[in-house]
Amino acid sequence: MGLRPHIEAAFEQFHITLDFAGFSSETLHGAIQEPLDKIRAGRLTPESIAIRILLPDLTQPAVVPSLAEPAGDDSAVRERAARIARRHTEAIEESVSELATLGLVRSATTEVRAYGTTVLSKLYIINREEVFFGFYPVVRNTVSVDKQPVSIFDVLGKDVPLFHYVITGDDGDANDQFIKQSRAWFDSAWTTIAREYKP
Repeated sequence: MGLRPHIEAAFEQFHITLDFAGFSSETLHGAIQEPLDKIRAGRLTPESIAIRILLPDLTQPAVVPSLAEPAGDDSAVRERAARIARRHTEAIEESVSELATLGLVRSATTEVRAYGTTVLSKLYIINREEVFFGFYPVVRNTVSVDKQPVSIFDVLGKDVPLFHYVITGDDGDANDQFIKQSRAWFDSAWTTIAREYKP
């Protein structure tokens, strides 16, 4: 299911909330660029934007990403992944805060937190009534670390199939239950074990 059109539609509302839990926020960064451009151009006029991003703490040892040969945690492999996450989260933060600075949106915030986990799935909660969820396949990948090719175990994030859930208003509906539990899980992790993201 395509994520981008649903995020773009969400930005047509006056109040926008986006919660993301995943590996790097790279896909989220790409998906919000067009609606943010439309706000800058005056084609969309929301009153508030609140984005929360929950990422793995890559300062801690990790199963993924990790060395494939010999298998095991490696700080340089984690730092490479952390740089990718920093690049995208900082770009999101700057783009969103610029809207408030320019007076185009009354309130525009991005918060980023990290928690100790191995991330093998991604979750988007759009305006608290729509959810996209997908699994990251674990793949063997050859990447450049300190300008040397290194074989690692990595997650494949782009073009991952996403399952789409929409609130129906029926508490007994599986969609509604999944969205309710997704919100509860995100809020619980955000308010307990997640800490301020320090790139």
